[in-house]
Amino acid sequence: MARGIISIVPAMRTNPAAPAPAAEGDQVVGFVDIGTNSVRLMLVEIRPNHSYSVISVQRESVRLGEREFGSGRLVPEAIERAVLVCRTFAELARSHGAVEIVAVATSATREAANRAELLDRLRDEAGLEVRVISGREEARLIYLGLLGRVHVGDRTVLVIDIGGGSTEIAVGDRRRHYYLESLRLGALRVTEEEVPAQGADAVSARQYEAIQRHVRLA
Repeated sequence: MARGIISIVPAMRTNPAAPAPAAEGDQVVGFVDIGTNSVRLMLVEIRPNHSYSVISVQRESVRLGEREFGSGRLVPEAIERAVLVCRTFAELARSHGAVEIVAVATSATREAANRAELLDRLRDEAGLEVRVISGREEARLIYLGLLGRVHVGDRTVLVIDIGGGSTEIAVGDRRRHYYLESLRLGALRVTEEEVPAQGADAVSARQYEAIQRHVRLA
């Protein structure tokens, strides 16, 4: 049983630093996370001794999974937004001298019947070769990210990451993970499935009860 729960607050968007040449032997690498609700970029300068420093962290909401979960297809407007942001992030990474850009896509892309359209456009228009990862791989990477940012000591921890299209769960310690799972529960998915788009400013009590039932039965 987990003896501790650690909460990680998502990185806030920051203004890009002015490009500066990396020191001799250092390499700049960009990491792009194409999620259901947002696209994130992290630029990192990696040194020969494997230490690193973060140059810039960017986040843009693109709502890639908007109106997808009923039809199983990414809508054209969402694809356009994602391609535009990814192209901008790729240009930013290259302006900082990035020698490599590692790009992954998660729930919205892996479930879309027309994901090839998005991946082709990202390759052709942004120069990104995007890897679509499984839910369990997403949970594993989230857990590794936690270990890189938080000292867990001898504790066994439970990590829950709620995204737009899925929720990833991991249990482990600083040596290894013991449990990985990905649930088809996310803020954007549940909202679209349980709250009809009627322009209401608030969720009704009946809709909230329906959301609670949906989560319990997932």
